[in-house]
Amino acid sequence: MGLLIKGGNILESLGEIRIAAFDKTGTITRGEFSINAFHVVDDKVEMSQLLYWVSSIESKSSHPMAAALVEYSQSKFVRPEPENVTEFHIYHGEGIYGAISGKHIYIGNKKIMARSSCQAPVREMDDIKGVTIGHVICDDDLVGLFSLSDTCRTGAAKAIKELRLMGIKSVMLTGDSTAAAKHAQEQLGGVLEELHSELLPEDKVRLITKLKTSTGPTLMVGDGMNDAPALATADVGVSMGLSGSAAAIETSHATLMSGDILRVPKAIRLGRRTRKTIALNVVFSISAKAAVLVLAVVWRPVLWVAVLADVGTCLLVVLHSMLLLRDTAAKRSCCRTSKACCGTAKSQAKRSQHAGAPNTEIISVKGPGEKAKDCHSCHKHKHTKPPEDSIVITIPAARACEHAHRKEAHATAEGGHTSGGCCGAGKACGGAPTTPAAICAPHGNGEDEVCSIISARTSCCSNTRSRCSSPKDAGCKDAVGCSGGKDSISALVC
Repeated sequence: MGLLIKGGNILESLGEIRIAAFDKTGTITRGEFSINAFHVVDDKVEMSQLLYWVSSIESKSSHPMAAALVEYSQSKFVRPEPENVTEFHIYHGEGIYGAISGKHIYIGNKKIMARSSCQAPVREMDDIKGVTIGHVICDDDLVGLFSLSDTCRTGAAKAIKELRLMGIKSVMLTGDSTAAAKHAQEQLGGVLEELHSELLPEDKVRLITKLKTSTGPTLMVGDGMNDAPALATADVGVSMGLSGSAAAIETSHATLMSGDILRVPKAIRLGRRTRKTIALNVVFSISAKAAVLVLAVVWRPVLWVAVLADVGTCLLVVLHSMLLLRDTAAKRSCCRTSKACCGTAKSQAKRSQHAGAPNTEIISVKGPGEKAKDCHSCHKHKHTKPPEDSIVITIPAARACEHAHRKEAHATAEGGHTSGGCCGAGKACGGAPTTPAAICAPHGNGEDEVCSIISARTSCCSNTRSRCSSPKDAGCKDAVGCSGGKDSISALVC
């Protein structure tokens, strides 16, 4: 399910969770920042010089904000030189410090100003709502301000809604500003029940401890080094495997193998099913042993009954526990057993087309003895079985038509003739003569045809077959025309 759980006791603990705490940056949000504005305060320093200091120091940090600042500087033709940074230190939840060119530079949020002994008043920027504000202090003087923005992960709001339906309360713990935290709450549609912003790592630990005491078993989801103490304190700490720091992954009890936060409610459901399965297994095992004991007292001890109760009960418990895998097994056999699979695939393809997604080619390779893994195996009508070691390619009709024009032009120039396409001698998918108009003609429902080609890599292309279908799954024709030579894929159009 894409979640690495470090022990069976952790899986049981997932079934007891009553409240879930989420970090913001890199967990609820993507952690892919973009610079909205970068200003020099009162023209105290040249912009190029300021960007050089910031990018050189930030190059030594692994924080997502650092990457955005370095990229912004490079877009302004400023090359960072991290080797010139003589001192460097990270203040978790505040910012970073570095010494370069004899200057002492602090970069971070409002808290870094107090650490740097900067006496300048905190300034606000005229920027969009919900951005993160950064400060640049040079030798105890505020010289620069910048703002960054981030977007929520796809599925974050849905995951939190699922947790709410399961009776689990969700809160946000972040070291970011209150404005940025509220903006993230708005992006999620107001599904979070509590917000705690401008927190240091020790503040997150304190709040996790408080939640465990007041509400019950607590789940913490985070990705950064500053989340590591809170992840270790929670009953179950879940780190983000792709974007998470090494410290967070090491101290957490479970790790998401992707950025899909929807796996969190799935893991909790699995934990609850696991606890229920364990309870049923214990009750069944004890009941079976008690029944044999009563039988032995009332009647007489029978050896084979005792063996059956012991070994048979063990086998039944194991088989019952294996039912926890049935959801995964059902997904893997979707295209072999369920017609809904193909409908889902088609609807997703339609949504991609309506959204303006570029035309794509779907290729699947089948080895000897393997079953077709595309959705054609779900259709009611039966297709011709593709040859072994074949390649299935699905392309839009427009590209197939373009390929047909090029092929016909080439054949005409050489004094040859065309076979009329891959979908039959002189016929297109719908059975009409294979003229360019017929080849490119859309179906009655206004959708473009799609040509699905099966071509075997054989010395003779007489084995080449083609099936042509629309999204409505029209019938297929056998190919009689062929071009190409040995070990080649024939020209295929629809």
